[in-house]
Amino acid sequence: MRQLELFDYRKDYLFEKDNEVAHYYDILKESEDTISYSEHIDPKKKFSICGMDYEEYVDIKKSELKELDYDKIYNFLVKFDKENRLERFKQLLKFRDIKFEADVFTWCSDYL
Repeated sequence: MRQLELFDYRKDYLFEKDNEVAHYYDILKESEDTISYSEHIDPKKKFSICGMDYEEYVDIKKSELKELDYDKIYNFLVKFDKENRLERFKQLLKFRDIKFEADVFTWCSDYL
């Protein structure tokens, strides 16, 4: 029998909206060795490309955080409106010379 390790990591939704076109949400979350901020768009059927989900993200290894931690990142992000949050976060990380990975990711979750 294999023992599962269950971690009590945080996850906070900074924005969430649902309309007839898509489900939108922005989330800050952590794993064992990473803190991630991502903005998601999940189109609904009949809109955009049904089943094609979009995610723009920033991933930071905890070993690269220097003096930042999850709470400091969260408090920084909530100061900004949704439209500027991702770019401001990248600017902060560049200013503090913190390495991060950022990209836009799309995937098809529904085959029609």
